[in-house]
Amino acid sequence: MNFDFKKEPDFTGILICTDFDGTLYSHGIAPANVPAIDYFMKRGGKFTLCSGRDGRLLNGGNLPFTPNAPAACMNSGMIYDFEKDEILEKNPMDDDYYVLLEDLIAGMALRRADIVSEDLRIGFDTADPADFAAARAKIKTPVYKLVVYKAQPSDDWVPEEAVRILAGRANILSNSRNCFELTRPGIDKAYGVKKIKKLTGAKLLITVGDCDGDISMFRVADDSFAVGNAIPELKKIAGHVTDNTVTQGAFPEIIHDLAYLYGGAE
Repeated sequence: MNFDFKKEPDFTGILICTDFDGTLYSHGIAPANVPAIDYFMKRGGKFTLCSGRDGRLLNGGNLPFTPNAPAACMNSGMIYDFEKDEILEKNPMDDDYYVLLEDLIAGMALRRADIVSEDLRIGFDTADPADFAAARAKIKTPVYKLVVYKAQPSDDWVPEEAVRILAGRANILSNSRNCFELTRPGIDKAYGVKKIKKLTGAKLLITVGDCDGDISMFRVADDSFAVGNAIPELKKIAGHVTDNTVTQGAFPEIIHDLAYLYGGAE
């Protein structure tokens, strides 16, 4: 990384909320990303994640940096503070979450589903009612999301059948061609990034992403960057599209652009 500015930027008031898988991470975090993110945070910027991941599992040395703003985890089912290792807000699904799974299993071809609670992620074979019952019996804490695996991978990110079957009873998004994810109604990445912007008092919200699940947060951002490997639908609504992909490391490019656009660099 070589940021050769005549006047160094000041990123105070700027918040970057990035997706994790496919945007920041793919079989590791590209080495070029780490010093760029560190440069941004050391000059007043707030950097964090908005991801389907559980931030608690990424903390404790599993990231090469510590996000300095609360993160929207499990697609905003949980707002988590990396620095304090503390859950700030919980947005679990209703106790009858399993009814959504029952209706999906009855109405469309699936191969597997995962129930993700506060202390356990457990999968089951959707063709085996006993396996479903056994998985459900092990869940003792609030459920934040459900991951439903399609019978076959497809570019149909959120199947129309799922939208029809659930009819507004859950928020549906997809971070993969293999599956789609459910959270409680109104809880999506847009909710999470707006919450983080409020918590940090940021003036500018910048979102970074690559796929369907990131569309909602792009729509509420002040500016946005789709990485080079992003799906066409996201690139179409992005403020900017990077030349670099997730494996190359897009954040030096993003932070360089932000320095000129909003950081006062010359």
